[in-house]
Order: sequence, then structure tokens, then C-alpha cells
Amino acid sequence: MLKIIFCFFTLGVFAQNQSAIRYSQFITAADIKQSITVLASDSLEGRETGQPGQKKAANYIAKQFESFGIPKIDNGYFQKYIVRYVIPKNISIAINGRELSFKDDFYHKSDFLNDTLYSEYITFYKWGDVIAQNAIVFTDEQEVDGDRLSVLKKNGTKAIFIIQNEERYKIGLKATVTNARKSNNDLINPEVPLFYITEKAFKKVFKCKSIKAKSKVYKMKSELKLAVYSVFVQGENVLGFVEGGDLKNEVVVVSAHYDHLGIKHDEIYYGADDNASGTSAVLALAKSFAHAKKEGNGPRRSILFLSFSGEEMGLLGSSYYSEHPVFPLENTVADLNIDMIGRMDNKHDTNPNYIYLIGSDKLSSDLHNISDSTNKMYSKLELDYTFNDPNDPNQFYYRSDHYNFAKHNIPVIFYFNGVHKDYHKPTDTIDKIDFDKVEKISKLVFFTAWELANRDKRIVVDKQNDFKGTR
Repeated sequence: MLKIIFCFFTLGVFAQNQSAIRYSQFITAADIKQSITVLASDSLEGRETGQPGQKKAANYIAKQFESFGIPKIDNGYFQKYIVRYVIPKNISIAINGRELSFKDDFYHKSDFLNDTLYSEYITFYKWGDVIAQNAIVFTDEQEVDGDRLSVLKKNGTKAIFIIQNEERYKIGLKATVTNARKSNNDLINPEVPLFYITEKAFKKVFKCKSIKAKSKVYKMKSELKLAVYSVFVQGENVLGFVEGGDLKNEVVVVSAHYDHLGIKHDEIYYGADDNASGTSAVLALAKSFAHAKKEGNGPRRSILFLSFSGEEMGLLGSSYYSEHPVFPLENTVADLNIDMIGRMDNKHDTNPNYIYLIGSDKLSSDLHNISDSTNKMYSKLELDYTFNDPNDPNQFYYRSDHYNFAKHNIPVIFYFNGVHKDYHKPTDTIDKIDFDKVEKISKLVFFTAWELANRDKRIVVDKQNDFKGTR
């Protein structure tokens, strides 16, 4: 009897593997090239959220879903939300008469109202130490979570400046369109204004050679002027839903952002790698799963293919979805998020068969093990976990859309090829994309999604978040 049971089990596993291999063949470099060609074309003008090019991209993705036979959800393919552009008219800070230069020395990360803030005290602050009342706070801690923010607000903190080394500051400044933006639900913003400042500028203010190791209060007069005006535009997330079978109420999310930086100084920022490449992968997977369902071999769990806008403005589209989920977050099994998979970085310039994985082990040992075994069985790529280190200075775990799932205790994997010389530049163009590489990584994501969608047991959340805060 045991032999018979084992035989049926083995045949079942074999059939699942064969089905996965069969439907993975619908993911092709040719289709991927076609998608990136459209998304990174002149006519889409860099796909800046709220602009005509982003609308064209959203319509293209929706039409692709429709052509695959993926039906509309109740409200159609789009989840619409409002974006508030907060545009600085005048932002300045003077400490003891010394003025710091906006952008060269500091830039703003948060939204705020028009105001002029005065303080008699400056605090260098380590979380958990005693804090001065009504001070402007400087810290070298890189995260400000809700609990810490509440403490600072209760103490009347005027503003927070996070100190960064020059390299990290430049990366952050490039990654942040210089106008801070927020979604409509933050119109009346109670937050303490948040800024990033260079180590060099900090040392100039405090007349020190290094960052202090302990908290300290300085009596320094400061004046912080904040003058902004607002413009409102609409962004769209695009949703393609392949309904599952016997476990259809559970949902696996496959995501990527499709927006980019638009046009600056009359130059189009094409975003072929960032993130037309990831969007093309989502479309390729949607086509594969839709074909499987059409042939009666659809997934047991449902698959939601989510294309976000607003990522370049601060993960706005995914933040909106996590606050207004179309499918309950408690039913969401995992998010497999794809952001930049079409290029190679310097570390791997002779080996395109790699991918950085971030977050796979943060919340679920099941997810990490499935990802690893799936790769060994099918894709055989080099899985590089360099950026998964909580102490990695780039902090990529916090910088793409998966994070808005992770902070709700939903296991995630972030697929990423690393930063290259064309990152956030007009030169991120289609001629530099390795389409075979995108196909291989897309298939890895497909096999992982297939296993998550078809296994008997939902993956468990058996770990606590090891990140420090939210962005």
C-alpha cells in the first residue's frame, strides 16, 4: 500500500514539474523585447506618474492582460489614486547664522506645510536616549519608524535630519525626484519634517571631525524655512487577476513598477532596465499562467499581477494598494517583486546568469527554501544575497514595492540585478538590455510562483521582521 501511495505521489510531483516546464516556455525573449520596446519608447516619454506617458503605459499593460484572456476585476484593470506633488518654493536652514545649501547639503524626504520653524536647541540623537524638548534632531540612524516618530513628536521635535555618507547621500538624492511627493491620503500631514544631510555638512555645523557616538544637546539658534505649493495628479496601478482553483481565496502577487522619471531638461529618461524590464517579466508570467488556466491547468491559488506606478516618487502605488487592497492582505501568500533585471553590474560583468535576491528569508523560511530549491531544480542561476544583509549600506530592502507588503508581514522576494552606470539617467535605454537574461530570471520567478500557487500548504510566516522601520 505504501508503495502505491508513494508511486502516486511521485507521479503527481512529476506531472506538476512537467506542467511548470511546459508553461514556462511561453516566456520568451522575443515577447520580452517587444514589451520593453513599447515601454521604453520615445512616445511614452519616460512614464512619469500622472503624465501622458504613464497613462499610455498603463493602457498598454491593460490591453496585454486583455489579450491574454485575463478578465477585468470588478472595477476594471485600474486601481486609481491621487498623487500630490509637493514642490519647493523656498527651503532653507540656517544654524548659528550658517546656511546650508538645499540639495548640495540636504534634501527633503517628507511632506510638510508652509512654515518657518525656530529652535534654540540642536540634538545629536541616538534612539532610546533622552531627547531635548523642541529641538531639531540630527541622527546617523537610518530609519524612523512609527514608534520613534511618536516619541519625537511628543518632545516637540521641529525637524529630523538623517546623516549620510557622501556616496549614500548621492544615491538617495538621485533616487528621489527632487520634489517630495505624497499620496492624497497624506494631505494633512502630521509628520515631523524629515531631511537627509551629508556628513560634510553635519561636520560643518557642529565643527567636528567625526560623527559623535553619543547623544548630545547643543544650544544653537536655528531657523528652518519651508515653503511649498501643491499640484494634484492621478496615478494608476494596473491589475491582472488569474483566479485559482480549490485554493482561490489565497493570492500570490507578482509585481513590478512600470513608472519612471519622465522628461528632465528636455531629455527622456527611458527606464528600459528601471523598470520596463521588470514590467515585461510580469507580462510574460501573466501570459504563461493565463495560458495554463485556458488549458484547464490553472493555479490552485489565485495569482495577482500588479503593475505599480508612483514607485519613483516614494513607493506610492504599492503603498496605496497596501492601504486599499483589492484582495485582503491576510489572504496574500507572498509578493514576488521584480525591479531591474535586464543588465549586469560590475561585480558580475562576465557572468549574466545571476540575480540578487533580497528579503526571501526575512519572514518565511518556507519561502527561502522554495526559492532556493526551485532555482536548483529549474533555473540554476547564481543567487547572490549580498544586498540581503541588514547592514548593507544600500538598504535596497526598503527601496522597492515589495516593502509595502513586507511591513504587513507578507513574505517577499525582491529580484534585482544591481545598480549600473545608467541608473536613473537618460542612457538607461533598450539597446543595453540583455533579453535572454530577462527571460531566464522571469522563468525563475515563474517557477517560484508556480510552486507557491500549487503546493498543498500555504507557506508559513515563522520569522519576525528584522528591519528597523518604515519609509
